[in-house]
Amino acid sequence: MTKDRPEIAGPRAIAAWATFRRLLRMGAGYRWAAVAAFVLIVIASVLEGAAIPVLFAQIIYAISPAGGPGMPAMVSRFKWVDTSTPEAQLRALLLASALIVLAYLLRSAATFGHLYLGQVFAQRVVLTLRNRLHSHLMRLSAAFHDSRQTGELMSRVTNDVNVLQSLVSGDLMQAMQAPVMIVVGLATMLVISWKLTLLSLLCGPPIALLLWRLGGQVRQITRVMQARLADLNARLQERLSSVRVVQLFAMEEYEREQFSRVNRETMKANLAAARITSALYPGVEFVALFGMIVVVAIAGWQVISSQLGTAVFFMFLVVLQRAGSQLSRLGRIRVAIQQALGAGERVFELLETESEVVEAPNAEVLPPVRGEVTFEHVTLRYRGGEEALRDVSFAIRPGEVVALVGPSGAGKTSLANLILRFYDPTEGTIHIDGRDLRRVTLSSLRGQVGTVPQETLLFGGTVHDNIVYGRIQATRDEVMAAAAAANADEFIAALPAGYDTPVGERGVKLSGGQRQRIAIARALLRNPRILILDEATSSLDAESEALVQEALERLMEGRTTLVIAHRLSTIRHADRILVLSDGRVVEEGTHIELIRRQGVYSRLYERQIREQDAPASAG
Repeated sequence: MTKDRPEIAGPRAIAAWATFRRLLRMGAGYRWAAVAAFVLIVIASVLEGAAIPVLFAQIIYAISPAGGPGMPAMVSRFKWVDTSTPEAQLRALLLASALIVLAYLLRSAATFGHLYLGQVFAQRVVLTLRNRLHSHLMRLSAAFHDSRQTGELMSRVTNDVNVLQSLVSGDLMQAMQAPVMIVVGLATMLVISWKLTLLSLLCGPPIALLLWRLGGQVRQITRVMQARLADLNARLQERLSSVRVVQLFAMEEYEREQFSRVNRETMKANLAAARITSALYPGVEFVALFGMIVVVAIAGWQVISSQLGTAVFFMFLVVLQRAGSQLSRLGRIRVAIQQALGAGERVFELLETESEVVEAPNAEVLPPVRGEVTFEHVTLRYRGGEEALRDVSFAIRPGEVVALVGPSGAGKTSLANLILRFYDPTEGTIHIDGRDLRRVTLSSLRGQVGTVPQETLLFGGTVHDNIVYGRIQATRDEVMAAAAAANADEFIAALPAGYDTPVGERGVKLSGGQRQRIAIARALLRNPRILILDEATSSLDAESEALVQEALERLMEGRTTLVIAHRLSTIRHADRILVLSDGRVVEEGTHIELIRRQGVYSRLYERQIREQDAPASAG
C-alpha cells in the first residue's frame, strides 16, 4: 500500500460528499418527502428484520412447543399464548399467522410509501437540476458555446442527469434502507445470541475492504465512460444535422468507420466499469455467504447439542439471511453511488463554468435608446490569444446606416457580436447613447437590438411560433402585420395550415427566401432601435432577393443599422462605409468617396465587378 493513498482518498471523499450535498440541496423544498421516506424505511425494516422473523418463530413454537431437546429458557420470550393443549396450539398458530399477514400488509404499505416519496423527492431534484443546467447554458457566453460541441452538452443534460436520477430515486432509498436493515437485524440477532452475532460480524471487515478498494475506482471510470458517451452523442448530433453534406460528398462509409471507432471506445469504457462491478458483486456475496455458512454450521451444532431451540435457530437464520443480503445490496449501492458521483462531478463542473460575459452587480436597465453607437479604442482577443479587432474607434449616429466591408476574417462579424455583448472587448469600451454596455443588463440591451443573419435559424415549431419569438407577448394580429411588412404573408397564406404550419427542423420545409422573410418579420415584431444585418440577400435568387430587399428597407426605416456586407453592390447607398482589414478600420466614407480614394474598398469593389462580369462574358 502506497503512502499517498490516504492523501488521495481524503480529497476524493470530501469532493464526493460535496457533490452529494449539492445534489440533495436541489430538492430543498421537498425535504419532508425524504424525511417521511426515511421514517417509513425504518418501519418497514423493523417489520421485516425483527417482527416477521419473531412471528415465524412463534409459528414453529406453536407447532412444537418443546422446540426440540434442551430448548433454552430464552424462547419463553416468544411464548405469547398457552400451548399446553392441541386446541391452544391451534389458536397460537392462527394468531401468529394472522399477525404475519398484518405485518406483511404494514410492511408493504410502508414500502410503497417510501418508494413513492423517494420518487417525489428524486423527481424534484432532477427537475431543479435540469432547469438550472438549461438556464445556465442559456446564459453562458458565445465563447463557451464556440468551444463546446452541442452533443456533448446535451449528453451532460440528459445522460449524466439520468445517472443522477437513478441515484436519488432508487439507490439513495436503498442506501438508507440497507444500513437500517443491518442495524435492526444485528439488534435482533444480539437478543437471540450475542455469541453467534459476534461470529457473524467477522465477515464485515473483508466486505468493507472489498467495497472500498473496488468501489473507489468506479467514479473515475464513470467519468471516462460518460465522456466517451458524450463524444458519441456529439458526433451523432453533428453528423445528423449535416447529413446532406455527408451524402453530397459520398462520405457515408467514412462516417460509418469513424462512428464505429468512437462507439468502440465507448464500449471499452463501459467494459472497464463492468469488470469492476462483475468482480464486486460476486465477491461480496461469496464473503457474506461464507460467513453465513460458518454461523449456520455452528448454530446447527448448538441445536444438535440441545444448546439452542429449533424456533430460535430458525429465527436467527432468517434474520441472518436478511441482514446478509443487505451486505450484497451495499456493494451494488456503492457502485451505483460512485457512478452517480462521477456523473455528478461532470454536471456540477458545467454548472460552475463561469460566463465570460456577466452582468455587473449594479447593472441598470437600458432605457429606450435613440441608437447612437460608439466604439472607443476597442480590441478583441479570443481564447488562445487570436486577435480579431485591434484599436477600433468609430461612432454611428442615430438612424444612420453604416456598412462594414472587408475581406474574410477582417473582423466584421466580431464587431457586430460586440454590440450584442456576445463577447466583451479585451480593451476599450462600447457605448449606446453614452452608456457603457458593461453597465446595463443584457436583456435590456438585446431587447433593443435586432438581427437578421445571413443564415436564418428557425425553430422546429410553426410559422407563428417563429415570428412571435421576436416578442412573445405579441397578439396574432401583430404577428400577421409583421409578416405582411416582411412580404411573407402571401406565401404563408399558401401553406397547408397557414401560420400554424410546421416549418421543420431549422426551417427545412421553407425555401431560403421564405426563411429570411420569417426572420425579418421576427425582427419587425421586436421593433428594435438598432439593427444588424448580415447580408441577408447574398444567397437568394433574384425574385426572392427583391422581396427580401423590399422588406429590409421597411425594417431599416428610422433605425440605426449596421450592415455586414459581402456583396458591395448592395451597400452603395449606405450613409457611411467602414472598411476593415486585419481587425482595423483602414478606410471610412461613402461609396463614391471610397471609390475615388483608390484604396482597399476600390480594389474589393473592382474585383467583385470583374467576378460578376466573368460568367456573362463566358456565356
